[in-house]
Order: sequence, then structure tokens, then C-alpha cells
Amino acid sequence: MLSFASEQEFQRTLLELARLKGWRVHHTRPALDRRGRWLTPIQGDAGFPDLVLARGGRVLFVELKREGRRPSPQQQAWLDALAGCAGVEVYVWTPRDWSAIVAILG
Repeated sequence: MLSFASEQEFQRTLLELARLKGWRVHHTRPALDRRGRWLTPIQGDAGFPDLVLARGGRVLFVELKREGRRPSPQQQAWLDALAGCAGVEVYVWTPRDWSAIVAILG
């Protein structure tokens, strides 16, 4: 298992791997507002997964978490709704899942 100093490093490494393997990648980054608060500007229901990956007819929705963390209720509601859709794959990944991630993105 690889060791990551932060969730951001884990995400950055995962995105690099996905791009190397030919996946199209979407991630919405938070932005600093005028008041100094970090916000992710969205319209719609909160809790949308961190990543959307697409390649070769596959679509993955991925929530990234640090070890020991679970999705919030809003995140879980999205994951459950997406898991009920035909033709999509839904994952919650932590750094511990690295070998499975490599196999899935392979």
C-alpha cells in the first residue's frame, strides 16, 4: 500500500493514474470566497461524489475518504441514488484501497 501525506495527495495521485490510463476526469474544486471561506459552487443537492471518471463505456462515481472516515448523509444519499442507476459504478475509496484502485482503473 502506498502512503499519502494528505487526502489531497491521495486525490492528486489517483487523478494522475486515471489520466495515464486514459480516463476522462471531472473534479469540482472548492474556491475561496471574498469572506475567506472555502466553498464548492454547485447548483443542486449537496454531497455529489468527488470524482466522475469515464472511459470505454464505463462511468465511475467516486467518493474519496481518509482512513476511518465515512460519507456524510448527503454523500451517502448520492452514492445510493447513483448505485441504483444502470451502467454506473460507485465507489468509496481510501488510501488502503490503492491496489484495488489500480486494478479498477487498469
